[in-house]
Amino acid sequence: MKKRDLYYERIPTKLLREDIRLLGTFLGRVIKDQEGEDFFNIVEKLRLLSKNTLLDKNKKKVFSKISKEIKRLNPQKTFKITRSFSHILNLMNLAESLDASRKLNEYENPYFKNKNQNLFIEDIIKNLFKNKKI
Repeated sequence: MKKRDLYYERIPTKLLREDIRLLGTFLGRVIKDQEGEDFFNIVEKLRLLSKNTLLDKNKKKVFSKISKEIKRLNPQKTFKITRSFSHILNLMNLAESLDASRKLNEYENPYFKNKNQNLFIEDIIKNLFKNKKI
């Protein structure tokens, strides 16, 4: 376990992964609150099947599993599933933007390069208006 933790600390995308995991956790809670545990389990099952396409060499098999799961759903649930994945992708894009801002800050401010400083999108926007660098 220690070796994995030490390796994980050196991964360049560590903060991006953590941001995506955090935002995904928040979205999962919202889905559970608004649509219930059963719907959340459907979304999670489809998410994990989709993630398996990266690992599985037989992509047709995985895609057919995903298709079968989606075909079982009624149109209303299919629409809600689509919205859920749309939100997931939007949150991933937000995390990537934040990560790009974080990297740009490290590049422009070498002082922060070795610090464990977290940048928040709200701080970035506030500083843009404060310094009038828009």
